[in-house]
Amino acid sequence: MFKSKKNRFVALEVNEYVIRAIVMNSSDIKQAIVYEHPLKPGIIEGDTIRDEMALFEELKELVPAWGVKQHDVRFFVPDSLVMMKSFEHPADVVTAKLKAYVEMELGRTIHLPFANPLIDVYDEKPDDGEATLFAAPSDEVSKLAGLLDDVSLNPTVADVRTLSTIRYLETLKTFADLKSYLITDWSIAGVSICIYTPGKIEFLRYQTIDTMMNKWQSQQIDDGEVQFSYDGEIAEYRMQLVDQIAEIDRILNFYRFSLYKGEKSVDELIVLGDSPEIDHILSEIRSNYETPITYFGDQEVQSLHPQLKSRHIPLIGLVYKEVN
Repeated sequence: MFKSKKNRFVALEVNEYVIRAIVMNSSDIKQAIVYEHPLKPGIIEGDTIRDEMALFEELKELVPAWGVKQHDVRFFVPDSLVMMKSFEHPADVVTAKLKAYVEMELGRTIHLPFANPLIDVYDEKPDDGEATLFAAPSDEVSKLAGLLDDVSLNPTVADVRTLSTIRYLETLKTFADLKSYLITDWSIAGVSICIYTPGKIEFLRYQTIDTMMNKWQSQQIDDGEVQFSYDGEIAEYRMQLVDQIAEIDRILNFYRFSLYKGEKSVDELIVLGDSPEIDHILSEIRSNYETPITYFGDQEVQSLHPQLKSRHIPLIGLVYKEVN
């Protein structure tokens, strides 16, 4: 969504409870440096920055501490703001020209429910005359980009988190042709659900998990990792997870019977995320679904990137993104 001319950059994640970064000072991800910093409750609520000054102060301290002043920075568009729309295009519009084509067609043949959108285009199969548009209202994205600029960073890329995750999984050759995958990415405050058939994102939804962020206590351990624990009856939180896990079944049935009239179903479930309850989530999904399940944990990530962990998967995909 932006342009970059520098080789060194920061892949940055900012959400309700943590600021997480992979710092690239060379093109070799094996030399990347990883940072994490807990974020106080109330600064960000949902995907909305509520206290810009507090976030500015946090970032202002982290930039020199992490040695990233004047670095380019790549970051994510808030999950709940992203909408997906498939569209057809003329055969003579090549992949590199699709974004310009969409911008020209907005309000004519392509319609969005908000003005002045930030857009990106995903075109896995360049010659099929079809592509996927991702769009988000510009306000919150521009707000974060402005804060990053104010703390001497150079915003260059605003990416869709799900696309970054898929980008990472593709490098591991996770996907087989003609199979469909339901990917769930679990955080403390929500779950992103995507159905992906290689070459096409068929479904995308973000669902909020109802929890009070001030009940989650953070602890920074020796290697800089931030761990979170629930200060209360964990059964309360797990009841919220039950609802989200049950929603997977409804989405699977919608995909199979509403979209494909019973002729096609999801072949595999993929589970990942930084939720402190990921083991419980995985156990519940395995107990409730017969569909094959693949979990991407620390061990799977470290087979390729020894210094990184499963919670870094979307950021790794952001590092992999090719920027023109």
